Amino acid sequence: MLPWEMVLAHRYEEAAACYETQLKKDPNDVGSLAGYATVLLCGQRYQEALSLFQRANDLVDPRLKGESQPYSAEIGTILWLLGKREESIRTFRTAVDGILNGTIGFADNAGGVSQGLLLWYVGVTAESEETVIHALKYLRKLSKKKRIQYWPGPVALLALGEKTFDDVVMAASGSNNLEGATVNAANDLLIRRQLVVALFYSATKQRSEGLEDACKLKMAACSRLKNPILEYEWYLACAEAKDILLRP
Repeated sequence: MLPWEMVLAHRYEEAAACYETQLKKDPNDVGSLAGYATVLLCGQRYQEALSLFQRANDLVDPRLKGESQPYSAEIGTILWLLGKREESIRTFRTAVDGILNGTIGFADNAGGVSQGLLLWYVGVTAESEETVIHALKYLRKLSKKKRIQYWPGPVALLALGEKTFDDVVMAASGSNNLEGATVNAANDLLIRRQLVVALFYSATKQRSEGLEDACKLKMAACSRLKNPILEYEWYLACAEAKDILLRP
């Protein structure tokens, strides 16, 4: 089994050992650095994970780096989890602005919605009106393009008030209710990844409307889904819901 397959199977200790072996042979192997960083993120070893993601980002072929910045979502997320909110906001803002000016490539089928949603979340949570306005302006611009029909485009439309939570749950899971979506997500990684995103940004929408208790409950529901590995919203939701999950 390849180390990334071990990560997806949640066999983190085995995956870590494999990545360590690979990195001893080639310390500059970008894939191994990012894979090992992901294992560390799963284990909440945030500072170590951040260092490896930053190193992997720096090692990307200089001819490609300006087009992709492949680990900006991971870096911005971990900075936020470490309490470095201003740095996190700057990271997500750089990604959004880079997509707008063409110097950074988008990372999803909807044309870069993911970066805008992350910027929206940190703006709402940090109560930075300027950041929220910038994120929504970016998402609104993307919403005018045909690509918005692709995931996670429907979530951008939720943020903009053009779709409901039920609409997004249906787009994420093929179910018209959260209970059915959760059942589907248990055995389908793609559905679980999409449902995490749907729940997380629905919670963010509630926070933006002043419905903090409802937001926290939805964050808790998001965090109770099995780790989808590549959806960084899950890690943020776990941090958000920690106090609720500890209640008797």
